[in-house]
Amino acid sequence: MANIFGIGGGEDIYLTVSPACGLEMTQVDKHGNVKSYAQAPLDYNEAQREIADYEAFQKALETVFAMRNINPAKANIHLSLPTVWFGSKEGLPLLLDDTAIDNIVLGELEQTYIFKRTEPMPFWFDNIVSQNSDSRSIFYTAIQASAVSQIKTILAKMNANLVSVECSLFADLKGLAVTGIATTPMRENQSWSLMIVNNSGFQLIGLQGQRILEYYEEPLPLKSYEGEEIYSAIENAVQIAMMSTPSSTLVVISETDLVSAEILAGRLQFAGTTISVEENQFRKEPLMEMSLNILSDDQLKVSLHSIGAQTPAGIMPVDVNFLAERGKGKPQEEYIEIGNMKITPTKACIIVLILGALILIPFAIANSYTQKIMTDAQTRSQELDGQITDLDNQIKAYQNAQGDTAFNPLDEIERVLKNNRTKIMAYAALGESIPRNIYLTYFLTGDDGKINIRGCADSVEEVYVFFKNLKDSLVESQLRLSKLDLKSGSLDKVVNSTVSTLDDAPYVFEITNMNDDELKSFMNNLLGKKDENNDNNNNNNNEQNQDNQNGENNN
Repeated sequence: MANIFGIGGGEDIYLTVSPACGLEMTQVDKHGNVKSYAQAPLDYNEAQREIADYEAFQKALETVFAMRNINPAKANIHLSLPTVWFGSKEGLPLLLDDTAIDNIVLGELEQTYIFKRTEPMPFWFDNIVSQNSDSRSIFYTAIQASAVSQIKTILAKMNANLVSVECSLFADLKGLAVTGIATTPMRENQSWSLMIVNNSGFQLIGLQGQRILEYYEEPLPLKSYEGEEIYSAIENAVQIAMMSTPSSTLVVISETDLVSAEILAGRLQFAGTTISVEENQFRKEPLMEMSLNILSDDQLKVSLHSIGAQTPAGIMPVDVNFLAERGKGKPQEEYIEIGNMKITPTKACIIVLILGALILIPFAIANSYTQKIMTDAQTRSQELDGQITDLDNQIKAYQNAQGDTAFNPLDEIERVLKNNRTKIMAYAALGESIPRNIYLTYFLTGDDGKINIRGCADSVEEVYVFFKNLKDSLVESQLRLSKLDLKSGSLDKVVNSTVSTLDDAPYVFEITNMNDDELKSFMNNLLGKKDENNDNNNNNNNEQNQDNQNGENNN
């Protein structure tokens, strides 16, 4: 699922080790796009065909991760190592099962000089030629199990996850396919040859389209030759091998700085088309157009090995992974192409299951959410019903306590609002109507609409103006001027016009909408409160005098 749809599992990191390029790292996102590239030098022991120093390998790993600011703990590592050994076995009985072939491959590998001292990790697959014969032929390859173990240990310390391990031969074949270098012979199912030159000699592989038919390896100590001697030695050795492998196209890959693939291809006596690929100092241009995420200086460094290593599985008939089930390579599934995507039956089943889940999950979530909303609404409705029942019981209890008096909530609300509105209007009218030389000493407005205003003034005209303004503002209040008198001793102030303060104002007035009985009752209540206050003050004074007298006696 993660490989098909690019979800989960961290980022895919492709590492390649080669004698010419050292350690290369390519970061690829979940959609197969290259995000970054880094390279670090690393020595490779070509005699033992193994990384020379694993401590140096760890430092190189840390360097490339740091160069591109990648956290190894979130990386899925796909590793491609130089091809350690590749061979073939012919004439096997058709009735042999896979376990028997595993044992035969191990026996063949243990006879080689490399795997006499270390355990091999093999991988084999059937030769297409043997399918129409009376015997069975296979190709097999292997790397050192100890090398994989040490690499796993190093990556485990960095919390990285090693996903796959392949060899450079199959990475180069995939690289030739995706770069378009060998597109024509691969697509048209032509017979063609691949020649790979390195410091240890050369390998010659005969192919039919994308399938390997023959393999030949010739060891040559190239470092012992100088100048033209190198090309002559290779030319003499390869001519015999090429006679047994007729083909229309020859692709020459040079992985050593000692040999130019272009010069070597020009010197070989080959009647067909020759194509040269420089994996060395002689490269002048990048092997293919690359993403802008890779700097122009780095694009020239990217090897065919690295390009092929990051190519998705399924390009070639056989995908090598030494970490997969030990032994036989699994045959490639049939597939159909939709655009640039290859759909196998396994992928189709997975896609159907995931699409079904994607369709059903929203319905399940919506159903769960709807059920929750309904449950919450029912709970809230039950709570409101309980509150309504409690209020009905309180109203009935109130009605029973009041006897036959009917209680109408709406009438009560209307009454309260009306009284409050009357009070607010009275306050507003009072503030708007009062002239400059009117001094109010008392103001009352009640819930029943009754108003009583007392004060004093400098002149009768100002009292009249104030009264008229109130009448105009409170039309329905039925106000009247119930009192307008001179204060005792105020006549001289009126004559002499010596009014300047509230105490000097000579006229007292009272404006009200109460009748005489209501006003008399109001005055009696007011005077009673004053007498009560006076009595309290007298009592307080007597108590104080008594305390003072007691104090003097004590003294």
